[in-house]
Amino acid sequence: MDNKTTQKQKDSAGKTGLSRRTVLKGAAAVGLFSTLPWSVRRARAQATQTPLDFTGHKWQDPLPRPGVMTPDSRKGGVDHYEISMTEFQQQVLPSTMGDKPTTLWGYGGTYPAATIEARPDRPVSVKWMNELGTDWQGNSRGGEHLLSVDKRVHGADHGAPEIRTVVHLHGGVAAEQDDGYSEAWVTPEGKTTDDFAAIPDSPVAYKQTKEYPNRQEPGTLWYHDHALGITRLNVYAGLAGFYLLRDPVENSLPSDEYEIPILLQDRSFTSGGELQYPDGTDDSFEAEFWGDVPVVNGKAYPCLEVEPRKYRFRFLNGSNGRTFNLKFYNEDSESYDDAPVMEQIGVDLGFLDDVVTVGPGGMVPSLLLSGAERADVVVDFSDFEGEEFILDNGTGIPYAGEDFVPRGDDSIDVDMREMLKIKVTKPLSEPDNSIPSDQFLKVIGKKIDRYDFTPEVTDTDITRTFSLDSATLEVEEGVEYDSHFLDLSLWSDEDAVVDPELNTSETWEFVNTTGDSHPIHLHLVDMEVLERESFTWNDGTGDTYAQHAQDYINAYAEYLENGGMKPEKPDVKSYITPDAVTPPTPNNTVKKDTVLVNPNEMLRVKVDFTGFAGRFAWHCHILEHEDQEMMLPFEVVE
Repeated sequence: MDNKTTQKQKDSAGKTGLSRRTVLKGAAAVGLFSTLPWSVRRARAQATQTPLDFTGHKWQDPLPRPGVMTPDSRKGGVDHYEISMTEFQQQVLPSTMGDKPTTLWGYGGTYPAATIEARPDRPVSVKWMNELGTDWQGNSRGGEHLLSVDKRVHGADHGAPEIRTVVHLHGGVAAEQDDGYSEAWVTPEGKTTDDFAAIPDSPVAYKQTKEYPNRQEPGTLWYHDHALGITRLNVYAGLAGFYLLRDPVENSLPSDEYEIPILLQDRSFTSGGELQYPDGTDDSFEAEFWGDVPVVNGKAYPCLEVEPRKYRFRFLNGSNGRTFNLKFYNEDSESYDDAPVMEQIGVDLGFLDDVVTVGPGGMVPSLLLSGAERADVVVDFSDFEGEEFILDNGTGIPYAGEDFVPRGDDSIDVDMREMLKIKVTKPLSEPDNSIPSDQFLKVIGKKIDRYDFTPEVTDTDITRTFSLDSATLEVEEGVEYDSHFLDLSLWSDEDAVVDPELNTSETWEFVNTTGDSHPIHLHLVDMEVLERESFTWNDGTGDTYAQHAQDYINAYAEYLENGGMKPEKPDVKSYITPDAVTPPTPNNTVKKDTVLVNPNEMLRVKVDFTGFAGRFAWHCHILEHEDQEMMLPFEVVE
């Protein structure tokens, strides 16, 4: 169906001409279109240095545990916070490698940030303060980002300030002015885009106040930066933290020191310990980034000592572009089978109806987490006293839908195998009184049934189909780059903005025509995964569609530059033949805000558009893809 919206496009600073050769006629004057995305180097982003040698340095430091923020005040039934974004130094590399602190950006001066804990139906108000204008020594940064900013990327070009931030509560149900829309950024000097200058307290100098009503179920949310064109840089620099919506019933699970949020990321470092990221000075913008060092809760190769009892782990994949597929490996017996099973009780936006066992003999063989996905699991170490385990990752790069690759299987190069060591070496300090996971889910399920957060939703027969594409663009005379797109469209093309009605549901289909798996994230809403359907190309290779998509992109750019009649977009479904239909895995059915779409696959989801009317974003959560324009707005209308 037609994806055209009736809502008026919001203009903003930083949206400028598509072509590097000429200025857009007409559109450039009002800032209607953003510049084309760039890229395509698919090699690992390692710059020029030799990877660090971690021999003898792994598992020497304890796994850090993010602190918990205390509200600055509690007034009128609202928890109020004031949180600064600052530059600081922190020892990320193992301490045995010497004093090599890493310069970082973070919320509240830590990486990862301290956790915000909230209760369903109790609002939280945060005054976010961008104080990144000075470095960790107190000197002015002169407006320069911690990392090199590629000025060819849309939103980062044409004089856009380098130090721009806007916070997105990932998984939160918040109004459009509080959601963290990519163009609603603010600088340390208080600059912002015209459309967002009128938002209350946004900005007053360098501040933005965001309101989070928390009218949603308990879940593992997180907050991170979302500024247009530099999201990948700001998150890589350290701007991320957990936001946990809790119900008192959760105290019956392993809690306090036995509950650990675990942020999984990958980074690259210089020999001196500083972050390393491609500087954008060559002819390519990085299509994806894969670091060569696993970083867990802000520490490279950490170790966690546990008691022989149950623990609750809240896993979050906060990497720029890496997908993790996780399983415990017993170092003593050199076996995956002789290891604890994960009892998964929750996903992105809340608890499952039933426990899903993950691991040897389980309902799901391993824990697959693409970018931004979360998993809430309980692990029982009672029968493993004195043993040691490695949290193994079994994916290659780029991830393209493969099963877990075990040790000894050379079919895929698993470049980052070992994430975290767990040693069951602490004595049991007290009896484990946590209740069984299945019993907990029954109790919390009854509690959630009594919540009155979601209005009645009207099902519609609307189905929207979106292709996930890559194509080549000429951005300078004789210079071509590959890029990624949602539905062969650009962020600022109003025709690409869909307009679902508030309190209705729609079916969305994502057709992946690329060689990568893409984690697709929708702001505001949650998704129910209906089915995965593989497909074959009618021509046997997909070359026909690829050529027609390329022809369309060329004509599309010409249309945006010179006007005239807009070319007709190829209908991706007319080029494919549906094949096998696969139901979702039991731990990826409901309460999802991020879903993974594999190559040669059409993923169908049901989307409930509840909460608020307004303009929000949806995008690929490979952050380099997002910054390349693999992101579009949608407008919920009343």
